[in-house]
Amino acid sequence: MRNSSVVAALGVALVAALTLAGVPRVVDALVALAVIAGVLAAAAHERRALEGDRERFALIRGAALIADTELTVDEVVERMTELLTPGYASTCEIDLETTEAPAYRAHALTVPLRSRGRDLGTMRLTAAHRTYSRDELEFAQLLAGRVALALENAGLFARLERVETRLTAALDSLADAVTIQGPDGRLIYANPTAATSLGFATPQALIDTPPQAIVDAFESFTEAGAPLQLEHLPGRAILRGETPEPLVVRGVRRDTGEERWRVIKASPVPGGFVVNVIEDITDVKRAEHTQRFLAQAGALMASSLDYEQTLNRIARLAVPRLADWCNVTMPRGDHLQSVALVHVDPAMLELAHRYQERYPTPADAPGAVQLMAGKSLRVNDITDELLAAIVPDPEQRAAADRLGLRAFMAVPMMGAGGPIGSITFASAESGRSFSEDDLRLAEELGRRAGIAVENALLYRERSEIAATLQRGLLPDALPPIPGLRLSSLYRPAGAENLVGGDFYDAFPTDVGWMLLVGDVTGRGAAAAAETGQARHTLRTAGRLLSDPAAALEQLNQTLVDRRELTPCTVAVVHVTAQTTDVFCAGHPRPLLIRAGEPRAVGCFGPMLGAWSDSRWQPESLVLEPGDVLVLYTDGVTDAEGEDERFGDERLLEALRGATDAAGAVAAIDRALSAFQVGPQADDTAVLALDRPVSLA
Repeated sequence: MRNSSVVAALGVALVAALTLAGVPRVVDALVALAVIAGVLAAAAHERRALEGDRERFALIRGAALIADTELTVDEVVERMTELLTPGYASTCEIDLETTEAPAYRAHALTVPLRSRGRDLGTMRLTAAHRTYSRDELEFAQLLAGRVALALENAGLFARLERVETRLTAALDSLADAVTIQGPDGRLIYANPTAATSLGFATPQALIDTPPQAIVDAFESFTEAGAPLQLEHLPGRAILRGETPEPLVVRGVRRDTGEERWRVIKASPVPGGFVVNVIEDITDVKRAEHTQRFLAQAGALMASSLDYEQTLNRIARLAVPRLADWCNVTMPRGDHLQSVALVHVDPAMLELAHRYQERYPTPADAPGAVQLMAGKSLRVNDITDELLAAIVPDPEQRAAADRLGLRAFMAVPMMGAGGPIGSITFASAESGRSFSEDDLRLAEELGRRAGIAVENALLYRERSEIAATLQRGLLPDALPPIPGLRLSSLYRPAGAENLVGGDFYDAFPTDVGWMLLVGDVTGRGAAAAAETGQARHTLRTAGRLLSDPAAALEQLNQTLVDRRELTPCTVAVVHVTAQTTDVFCAGHPRPLLIRAGEPRAVGCFGPMLGAWSDSRWQPESLVLEPGDVLVLYTDGVTDAEGEDERFGDERLLEALRGATDAAGAVAAIDRALSAFQVGPQADDTAVLALDRPVSLA
């Protein structure tokens, strides 16, 4: 429009000049018409130029929009063709195979497609309805740059889609759960494993769920047992700019009670995103906890031989680690009697005790019969219908319902001969269910508990037998001897029984009193028979013959006649009105304490049971008032201390200054208790007598 304005201004000026010059009106009119025609022609030209510029701007803008849109290469070619035809060109050919140099013809333009220094092809335009000017070749090159950019972007998008497809396929196929968080903390990707492990039907369902809702579906704890919140997760820490360590999480689904262990690792990626890798380590953790639990249970079983106390400790170990309830029962007559019942809530425990007292489980109940046949039970959904089938009585069923049981498993306690009881684990307020792994752990615990109970019962029976044997092997009480006082000490080796290989006795003969201390090989129940035989042979022969040497010969012959070598040592003292004869058959010599000084007495001879022609000679003493005579077994001198044996010198030192039998025995007992380290290695027997200065 500016050109037409200039032409109009010049025309007006020319007409004015002609008028002032006196040019005829006809000429003036013709000039005016010429000026008007010029103005109109200039205006038309400007209008055509403006329309051309608008067309070019529209083409450039359209090409830019195509370049900014995620399209495939074919879609770019199609959209560019639609943009350029039929307005700007009759045909548009985009050749991605060859690259040609720019070329101009009046009805055709050829331009190369080039972007970021790379040749992509050639664009050819033809026009049947218009003639291209030479300056349009430059515009076509500019347009070709936009086309090339759109094509390159399309290629990049295609490659990106292929990479994304491959990456998604790879992530989807991983055994570990993978999620990606956006900068706002919400999920933008989750693979199928993540969806399945977190209880969602599809990855999209997981992505659409708010993070807090995902966390709230679980009761979650750290490995140390502390409650876990959303902000504790590694991904959240990275979004806060922190660098978290992998986190071990124990999660229990609130709706099913299923327990899973996971390790959560998080890594930042450009753009403010976070990749979470969630590894399920439930099997590893369960195996680890199973071994730890069984080890702890084994330690409890080994800590006591009181089986009821042991079973109570095991039940306490199981709650709440394995279940909310643990009940251990054993058959007692026609019912199963609870020997251990544990729950964390004392009120609930009291309720359960009242239930058991009112409704004891019959031994012929179907579940009890199955357990005592060695079969386990497992129920993960105690419905009203199931409870009604198990407990037909409405009143009892109402009482059972107040316990709130939701699932249970019961396993037999297996002894060597079969089931000896059962252990029941039940869930209530936790809502947990019991898996096959839980059942296998419970069955292993039942086997170990059964063995422990059986061993405890055997120990109890063995202890009772040992006590009975010991009472039969030793005198009920030392007899009163006129003019003498007696005192004794017996310490069997080993805490498992009271039967040892040492013995002592005191009995009358026709001419006085015979006192003896003996030691047979071995200890425990295996030595009981030989101990009994030795003691009773010496007692019988001594009373009948009133001769210690003859009694020793009788026992020697009896032992020699046995098939196996069963040596025995004995110290015998025969006290008569005139003398005290001391015999030693392979045994430590007795100690005579006179005026507070101990010394060994008696003639040492061969042990019993070794040679058939053995003989023994006495040393005759006269006991004076105040004398103390101490008979003892080698368990005294062989007692083990920190670095050495107790020995003869310590024994003499312990007895030095003793003035009566009771004091001598007490001195030995005190000295051994102070010296001995660790378990007692050998049986110990001491028998002492004294002749008091005066009798009270």
